[in-house]
Parts: sequence; C-alpha cells; structure tokens
Amino acid sequence: MDETVKALPSDGELVELILSGSQEHFNMLYNAYFPRVYRFALKRLKDRSEAEDIAQEVFLTLLDALPNYRGESGLLVWIFGITRNKVNRTFRRARPWLSPMDSDSAMDVPSSGPTVDHALEARRLLQSCEEIIRQDLTETQRRIFHLKHLRQQSIRAIAEVLGKSEDSIKANLYRMRSSMNEALPGIEVLLRSH
Repeated sequence: MDETVKALPSDGELVELILSGSQEHFNMLYNAYFPRVYRFALKRLKDRSEAEDIAQEVFLTLLDALPNYRGESGLLVWIFGITRNKVNRTFRRARPWLSPMDSDSAMDVPSSGPTVDHALEARRLLQSCEEIIRQDLTETQRRIFHLKHLRQQSIRAIAEVLGKSEDSIKANLYRMRSSMNEALPGIEVLLRSH
C-alpha cells in the first residue's frame, strides 16, 4: 500500500473534512488517488492525453458527488466506480462514420456544425473564460492553460517546458478547472473537449 494512502484519515473523516472546506485534505486525497485513477484510465484507453482528461474529470465529478458518499463501500472503490463510468462513456461516444472521398455519398453529408445559438453561447463562454484567465489566474497558470487547452500539450510536456513536476501541473489544472467551472457553469464541457 502507498505511504500516502496510509497517511490519510479514515474515509468518513476525510470526506467530512473535505466537505467542511479543507483544501489540504482534498489535496491529500487528490495526491494519493490521482496516479491510481490515471493508471486505471490509461490501461483501458491506451491514450495518455485522454487518460489525463478522464482523471481530471473524475476529481471534478468527485467534488460534486462527495456529499452523496454514504460509506457503503471504501472511498477508493467509490472513486474507481466514477472512473469506470467516465471511461465507459468514452467508449460509448459516437465514432465518426468515414466514407471514401471519391464516393457519391461523400457529397451528401449534412452539415454538423453548431447552430447559431450554440456558437453565440460558446463565444460568450469563451469571452468570460478569457476574462477569468486574465484576472484570476497567475502567470504560471495562464501558461499551463495555454499549453494544455490551446496548444493541446500533454501534462508531461507542460511539466518539462515549465520545469515543474507533473503533479504540480495536474494540481494547477484541477484548481483552474474548478474555479472556472464555479464562475462559469458549463465551461467544463469546453475544457474537456480540448
């Protein structure tokens, strides 16, 4: 068993402390379980970037779902249940249907672009997002956001560029996504797509 897991309070105490607002205890949970969640997702998805995204989503979901934890199973088992559901949803996503470019049916594909309403809503969210990035994030966090979401770099590549540990990058991404989601409900959909 990992030493970091041994140092954690009991599941019930840990949940209670996190729900009372203890960032320190959430960070303990995150640091203890993120690597295991990531490895689980990576083993099934075979894609580092997608596994990183799933692991981040698990902890965002965990924050929302934590008040519903009843202790009927161990916290780690419960977290892996969330992870399994996220991974399974990835496999259920619609796969694009491909047709050879020289076939007649390739010309008959209807537009699947966003409607004007969706495009306007996305533009509004992005403008609000830019404002939050400019006002609420540190210079390092802005660079991490830029590298991850605009340049679509892996966490490992970002860590190397910035001279920081991968855990530091993951923690910063988590904090940024949480604060942005708090300020802009719905932005996590845009962040997950990148």
